[in-house]
Order: sequence, then structure tokens, then C-alpha cells
Amino acid sequence: MRLDRIKAPAPARPGLAVPAAESCEDTIFLRGVRVDALIGVYEHERHAPQPLVIDLELGLRHARCCASDDLRDAVDYGQVLAAVRRLAQVNRAVLLEAFAQNVADALLAGFELSSVAISVSKPAIFDAADSVGVSIRRRRGA
Repeated sequence: MRLDRIKAPAPARPGLAVPAAESCEDTIFLRGVRVDALIGVYEHERHAPQPLVIDLELGLRHARCCASDDLRDAVDYGQVLAAVRRLAQVNRAVLLEAFAQNVADALLAGFELSSVAISVSKPAIFDAADSVGVSIRRRRGA
């Protein structure tokens, strides 16, 4: 098939049939989010912010924006990023696990998400490892 013969599909219109919301989960991801936070179990880690790298997967029941193509029906990635940055700035958790849980709680409360998966890592903490970290997955109402 010649590429010049492929036509773009018509924009989605309200009222078009879409799969049942309970049967679908879409995923938004933000990978490699870099923030600085006061975090760590050792005293020397609590004197200056340390770099963290965060990967986010945000699940939502069949996103309305897939059919509407309307930003008002979407999760604003910039707002998600701003929320994570704010949490890093005010962090008082010692463990990466607790910080990840705080991020999960804030995102589930602040956005129309059905689930979140969060990985938080500290790069270059040990000579023998590129990074150390934790991954958690949480569902709304669980």
C-alpha cells in the first residue's frame, strides 16, 4: 500500500461507540522525572537535597479524551509534574518507600486516576550500582 493513499481517520465525535469504561484502562507515563529532595536514613543524607529519578504510570478508565480529542477531558501532564515537584520540595520522608507512597496518595487524590505505578530511584549511591530504588503500584479505593 502506498503511504500517499493513507487517509487520516476522521476526528472522534461525541456519541461514537467506545468500549465499556470498566473493561479498559489507559496508561499515561512520565519517565525520568528529575527532582531534588531531602531524603535518606543517614544523617549526612539529610543536610542537602539529593537527586531522585521518578517514573510514573498513571492508569485511568478509558480516557474520555481518546474519543473527544479534547484537552479538557485529559489529565494534564504538566500539572502532574508540578505536583511531584512540590512533593519533593516539601518532603520529610526518610525512606524512598514512604516518599513513593506520598506521591501515590497525592496523585490519586488530585487527578481522576484509577491506578498509579511509581518508581523512585537515587542514582550513584553505591559504587557497584547505577541506582537504588523502589517501585510501588496503588489502585484507587484499595
